[in-house]
Amino acid sequence: MTHSPHGPSEDEDRDDLAALDFSAADSAAGETDLSALLADYPTEDPGAADDGVTFEVDADDEAAVSMPLFTVTNPPGTVTVTTYMDGRVHRVDLSPGATTMAESVLGEEIVVIAGLATQDARSAQYSIMLEEMREQGHDSATTRDFLTRDLELPTPEQAQAARAELFTTRYAGEHD
Repeated sequence: MTHSPHGPSEDEDRDDLAALDFSAADSAAGETDLSALLADYPTEDPGAADDGVTFEVDADDEAAVSMPLFTVTNPPGTVTVTTYMDGRVHRVDLSPGATTMAESVLGEEIVVIAGLATQDARSAQYSIMLEEMREQGHDSATTRDFLTRDLELPTPEQAQAARAELFTTRYAGEHD
């Protein structure tokens, strides 16, 4: 918002933050109980025992429902993310142990594991496109170059190597 050099006009003499409600921030000091926040999210099987929390993306599209899924779980087993082949997140599963994690740490963990699941899905796209283009008579070397350079799809080997490196560096010294 710009102000005129002569001071604020009648339209500018208002508090832009007045519409924001910060009352929830005053309700508790420190971190919020994550299990209380997540308790209302449904699990895939409503009749099953709720030993974790599940988030699902609403999939009204039949094509999305029939897509292959790619799942990655972090080594401690607290976060599992499943993505569709196009890289969209299908669901996030949290173990009961996730409720002991600070919200910021849990959020970062979900993002990291979702990135790996998306990378797995994108590497599957690479494999399928490579195979289909071979079947149509395209040169394998040119196709590989196109898929990695132009479409920026990782090979399955690159996805596996990235996961191994991340797990080795991020979870070094952690025990189950």
